[in-house]
Amino acid sequence: MKKTAILLMIITIVSKIVGFARDVTLSYFYGTSNISDAYLISQIIPMVIFSFIGTAITTGYIPLFNEVEQKYGEKESNRFTNNLVNLLMILCTIIVILGFLFTEQIVKVFASGFAGETFALAVQFTKISILAIYFTGVLSIFSGFLRIKGNYVIPELVGFPMNFFIILSIFLSSKTNILVLAIGSVVATISQLVLLIPFIHKEGYRYNFVLDIKDKYIKRMLYLALPVVVGVSVNQINTLVDKTIASRVSVGGISALNYSFRLIGFVQGLFVTTISTVMYPMISKMVAEDNREGMKESVSEAINSISILVIPCTVGAMIFAEPVVKLLFGRGAFDAEAISLTSNALFCKRKTQPTF
Repeated sequence: MKKTAILLMIITIVSKIVGFARDVTLSYFYGTSNISDAYLISQIIPMVIFSFIGTAITTGYIPLFNEVEQKYGEKESNRFTNNLVNLLMILCTIIVILGFLFTEQIVKVFASGFAGETFALAVQFTKISILAIYFTGVLSIFSGFLRIKGNYVIPELVGFPMNFFIILSIFLSSKTNILVLAIGSVVATISQLVLLIPFIHKEGYRYNFVLDIKDKYIKRMLYLALPVVVGVSVNQINTLVDKTIASRVSVGGISALNYSFRLIGFVQGLFVTTISTVMYPMISKMVAEDNREGMKESVSEAINSISILVIPCTVGAMIFAEPVVKLLFGRGAFDAEAISLTSNALFCKRKTQPTF
């Protein structure tokens, strides 16, 4: 586990650096403006809507795939995967149609402080970016499939093509049409899926049309995921409240909050997500094999490792909030006010400027 986790940490570090380049590019061209606010809300809306489905897939797919394959072999586990893919496509179609019909109402829920041009932009962006839900759904299944097969590296590499296309779309949008921002985000999601396809094929996956809503393993997957979905619901309500308040604080409030979350996410992605990504398929396999002692030992090791790594990083981020924000984002359209807003959001303290 340690070698795999270290390798994933290295990949995550490089990926996060590229991700920061994406955020720096956005801050350079658009700062904390109404355009960046509208764009970021259009990215957050599909993510929040899909998070419930994504959590169900992440939680239930891996252990049930292991169980099906162990009991019935590769053919049945492949059928289970195909059935899940097809059911997911139907569900995503329903979500996309509802998203198109009620875009304005959805944007108002997520950013009640938006008005005028900012609101109109957010609606336009969201109508485009919501299409990415199709590809995000399949991506979550195929990433889980590769991890089950022991391939942890390729799912972690999907961030590279994604960030490349987003950076490119930010640059092109500043020279051409602002809607290129939203189009670029959809293309970026597609590029992630394109990267995975050759590798899932190599691992034995073959697509077949299977549609069985009465499949007992689909029902069990929903049952397994229910407690986690409830937990995610609470977290997403928190995200919804944060963004709504930020949209009312000032123009650029959502952007400042987003940039600060990116910095926090660096630590979480580097240590917590990396270790848990390696651990979950291993724990699922141990449970299927009834290896409880091995499971307890692995979980304990993971918790200790995360605690040792995360606590010092958290303290450092609090102490050096403003210098870090200034170093990473302080250029182009990202002015002194944007630095102040973002560093306050990162440190969560009150100054004379508006905070949230």
